[in-house]
Amino acid sequence: MGDEEGPPGGPGAVLSFLREGVPSYIAEVPTTVPILEGGHGGNPAHSARCQAFIEWLDARNLDVVVFDMDRTMSRGHCGQGLPRDQIQGYLDGRSHDFVEAAKALSELGRHRLAVATGSDPLEYDLPGQGRDTHILGPDLAAALLDRWCPEARAKFEVMVGYDFELHGGNAHDKGKRYHMRRIAEHYGVEFRQMVLFDDSQGCLENEDGWLGVKVSDSVGFRFEDCFEHHGELPGAPH
Repeated sequence: MGDEEGPPGGPGAVLSFLREGVPSYIAEVPTTVPILEGGHGGNPAHSARCQAFIEWLDARNLDVVVFDMDRTMSRGHCGQGLPRDQIQGYLDGRSHDFVEAAKALSELGRHRLAVATGSDPLEYDLPGQGRDTHILGPDLAAALLDRWCPEARAKFEVMVGYDFELHGGNAHDKGKRYHMRRIAEHYGVEFRQMVLFDDSQGCLENEDGWLGVKVSDSVGFRFEDCFEHHGELPGAPH
């Protein structure tokens, strides 16, 4: 590629191409991540894994941290709407690492937090569903936050629930493109300052330059999703 400028996100991003030949940015795991004790990002109240995660964010100047909901914040999946009598199972399936990350990031106060889910409030209008019988989208994300990390709830200033197929099927809004644009607008940041954690590879494809990290484990978001899939996490005990 000669002297062309690399993708946003520095060494933590790798340039890939969609079928149309349009660049999108997908996370590449780093080989080393420093952990600073008592310094920038270091906090003895946070686990070594969580501190490594925070340092990973800061090393890439990622100021806005966005989480998918299903299979990420929780290992559960709400489908087109979760019956309210099943909500406890969904909440019990929360990702422990997500909860710790939300608490730590909200406590530190350096990062802005958001939710981007394909669970769309329009699904409340589907036959046999309603807000009194089902829960989905940002309402479900808020319920999980209120249950496990209420102190972090206010830091999630924006939660976007959007399924592009329910809004005309515009390919420009496919995946999490619409969500991330809305979140960027809300926080007034550039796309290169944003990262999305999501279990769907397709939802990480974008042309705007934000970083996408695939959540690959059935337990939902894990700190290890940012790192190599093989070998020990830096700072972990031997």
